[in-house]
Amino acid sequence: MNQKTKICVLHGAISNAGDFLICERGKKLLKSFFGDNIDFTYKLRSEPINGNFDGLIILGGPLISRKIRPQVKNIIEYIKNREIPCTCIGLGISGEKFDSIEDDFLDYGSICFWKYVYETSKLFSVRDKITQDVLKNYGIEPELTGCPALFNLESNKDFLENNINNTNKIIISIPDMTVKSYSSIKPFLITLNFLYILRNKFCGAELGIIFQHGYSIPQQIIKKLANIRGVETYDVSGKSLDSFAELYEYDVHIGTRLHSHIFFLSLNKPSFLFNVDMRTEAFLKTIGTPSDTYTISGIRNLIDKLEEGIAENDFDDFHDVPHEIKRFYVVMENFLNKILLFYNTFD
Repeated sequence: MNQKTKICVLHGAISNAGDFLICERGKKLLKSFFGDNIDFTYKLRSEPINGNFDGLIILGGPLISRKIRPQVKNIIEYIKNREIPCTCIGLGISGEKFDSIEDDFLDYGSICFWKYVYETSKLFSVRDKITQDVLKNYGIEPELTGCPALFNLESNKDFLENNINNTNKIIISIPDMTVKSYSSIKPFLITLNFLYILRNKFCGAELGIIFQHGYSIPQQIIKKLANIRGVETYDVSGKSLDSFAELYEYDVHIGTRLHSHIFFLSLNKPSFLFNVDMRTEAFLKTIGTPSDTYTISGIRNLIDKLEEGIAENDFDDFHDVPHEIKRFYVVMENFLNKILLFYNTFD
């Protein structure tokens, strides 16, 4: 390339610390691989795209939704007007449940959008097996690279060694709860039950709660009750989970948030994830770890598994996770190399 290629990377980091984890680790991944060979500009994908770019990258997030999202209008108009390629890195399925891969997309617009994006470069990677199967059903052949957030490039050389020294500190993630409808009441009550059981079961442990979206009114109540019971609380919204040094001090995670789960797995620490929607289900089918439903019985079952692991200081279910992450990293490197070769040829 005689002149440096300019690529706009579209991300979804607005307030959710999980989205910031994808964005920040995605930036480091691109920088480590491409160096200064490509000029990257990072923009929110919900905003209009301004500027002259040679291509777009859609970076991570659960964007493969059943109905087309308003934000994709900006993307499709920009691609068509400038006739430039678009590549996708580590996209995932949205949270809405569906019965089979044939029933995923509910409108023709979603199918057309993703097929058009794919045809501009034929470079499309996803973070989980279900997303891969859904897209294949519509004639798109994505590569399964895993989520960019899986790759903690600052990890030391002995990542594959057992990183579990003790389990005195347990971090918890809970659902996002809005006050826009009565739909927040059920997860609020279930979460109170979850925290009550945890506090009583692990009365001698240090507990903390991650609030990935900040504090809604129900979560403010949970924060106050948690603090009364001696549980630390962390508002991690607006920054990457990587930015909070306190989180690295915790030994094990249990909760509902996918990217809190991914964050702790990437540190080679055990993480117990509740299967709450299609996003969590898709990831658990890709990298299997102990899980259960976010119900009264499911909570008791998963906490019992956590208690057993702590009591025996043996987390056999997690021994293969570092190898899986390493394997995905190799696939991701190969995929990024294809992007580099594509732009060398495209230029």
